Amino acid sequence: MGYKKTIFFILLFVSILAAAISITGSDFLMRLNSNENITIIDSDQELGEQIDSSILSSIPLNKYLIIYDSKKEHLMESKKYIQNVLDYAKKEYDLIDVEDVSQINHGYNAVIMVIEDINQLKDMDNLMEYILEGGNAFFPYKLEPVGNFNNISRKLGILDFGYYADASGIRLVDNVMIKGTGFEIRDRKLIENASLKVTLTKDCKKYAESIEGVPLLWKKPYGQGNIVYFNGTMLDDKTSKGLIAGAISLLEDEYIYPIMNAKISYIDDFPAPVPLGKHKNIQNEFDGTVPEFFRDVWWPDILELSHKYNLIYTAVMIGTYNDDVKNISQKGFDLTMNDLVYYGREVLNAGGELGIHGYNHQPLATKELFDKELNYKPWENSDRMIKAIQEVDQLAKKAFPNYKFRVYVPPSNILYPEGKKALLESNTDIKIVGSVNNGDGDPDSYVQEFEVSSDGMIEFPRLTSGYIDTDENRWGILSGVMTYGYFSHFIHPDDILDDNRNYGKEWSELFKSYTRMNKDVFDNYRWLRAMTASDGVNEMIKYLKCEPKYKIEEYTTTIYCNNFYDEAYFVLRTEKEIESLENCHIEEIDKNIYLIKVNEPICKINYRR
Repeated sequence: MGYKKTIFFILLFVSILAAAISITGSDFLMRLNSNENITIIDSDQELGEQIDSSILSSIPLNKYLIIYDSKKEHLMESKKYIQNVLDYAKKEYDLIDVEDVSQINHGYNAVIMVIEDINQLKDMDNLMEYILEGGNAFFPYKLEPVGNFNNISRKLGILDFGYYADASGIRLVDNVMIKGTGFEIRDRKLIENASLKVTLTKDCKKYAESIEGVPLLWKKPYGQGNIVYFNGTMLDDKTSKGLIAGAISLLEDEYIYPIMNAKISYIDDFPAPVPLGKHKNIQNEFDGTVPEFFRDVWWPDILELSHKYNLIYTAVMIGTYNDDVKNISQKGFDLTMNDLVYYGREVLNAGGELGIHGYNHQPLATKELFDKELNYKPWENSDRMIKAIQEVDQLAKKAFPNYKFRVYVPPSNILYPEGKKALLESNTDIKIVGSVNNGDGDPDSYVQEFEVSSDGMIEFPRLTSGYIDTDENRWGILSGVMTYGYFSHFIHPDDILDDNRNYGKEWSELFKSYTRMNKDVFDNYRWLRAMTASDGVNEMIKYLKCEPKYKIEEYTTTIYCNNFYDEAYFVLRTEKEIESLENCHIEEIDKNIYLIKVNEPICKINYRR
């Protein structure tokens, strides 16, 4: 009798276990574990507290003057990026063509001279008098050594000069950029300047030089003012915006600007269909199938890294890798529901976010791309694209019914205008497009700035990508943190399977490099707040809405943050010693560079007398 009872309980246990396993993949459990994510701030509304206009109008004007040469295309590029940096830093400025300059108003905080021939300036003495009496000047492009240049070269910090030098690479010898001291790039192809061979005067402070030791960036006091001079030509490139931001921050004895303070980590093509069977690129290190590799090796590694170095993943799913742009239906998906639920739930349980990469990996475009080697197929019309977006959204919602899939990352960062329109007309929850901030001149790339576009779509670009700790990535990270207080990086799970994207490296090598990159970011910028893309968008909207003004006095600086919502973040560069604070918190994040967390619309920093 006891034997039969034992058999009964064993069978009962097996039945319950089988039922539990069956339920795990069922709609019941998917709905039980569905998540609702955060709400996106309405970008049209006034976010927060408004400071009385009479108070704001009493604050002294803080303004820059940009003098430029409209006849030089490369200088107009520099001017564009300088304006862009000042716009994000919420600095007011006036623009004037060098041909129209008569006198420089001494009320400007700084003058930025986007010219290469100083002889174009009608009144050189007026400029030097402006600096002597407390003004500041930034020369972002090397001046031609002709005419009046010889008369002012020592005032610019140049003791003597020789012929032009090809100044390749860059080495930061001081912290012109946050945590940049010691940073260097030796790759001639990545950074090259046409520079003068110069010897600097003893009162110059050098911030950057070429790998050969040619001085590139320095600061020199002149009278009561300062001169910041760049002896090169690289600031007409978008990748140099961080260096522009750093150089501008050197101009004044006290420089403050708002930042987003956000750290976003994307995984593109995840969850996604994976090839069955084994693969040559993983067999040396893992004797299993590709699905087993991603489940047992890749994902545990990536998840462990997130815990170790404070990463929160935004993962964007894809339904299939077929290139069929005509027969769009649920039957076309190769992504299994089990993988979508398993990995999707893992991402959400780790505090992350799920988004959409596409029905397939064909960019949303109805005409052939410029780059024919990509072999992408154009969609026949907008209706096909809309249906594809809706089908993948429906697949996602089968797994997570109450979840709003707001983020869309375009395949290969390609999104044509008709494709963006299809996103808007798809009647899905997609509100955020995460493409790239720099397209490297690729006409197919969807290049973004941080903004809410006129059609209502939120533009939220990524800055760097890949597992390899390349010079481009290191420079992009440094620049993003300096310019916006922002890190945004993306990887693909299947890079290991691609002979080009894996750089000929096995997974252990790729992961070692990716770990090193994230460790450096964590160690250098521990203050960056890790978050999902949707959280990051909310921070971006608050940052864009913020209207700061500053009352800078000898021993006190007051920050007035109009349209204040919740909290705001600023970077402060000063050599003054901070004594006390009101309505804010300060953390030193580099030598003489501070992160300010503002808790009220008006805050005050008091310096030691």
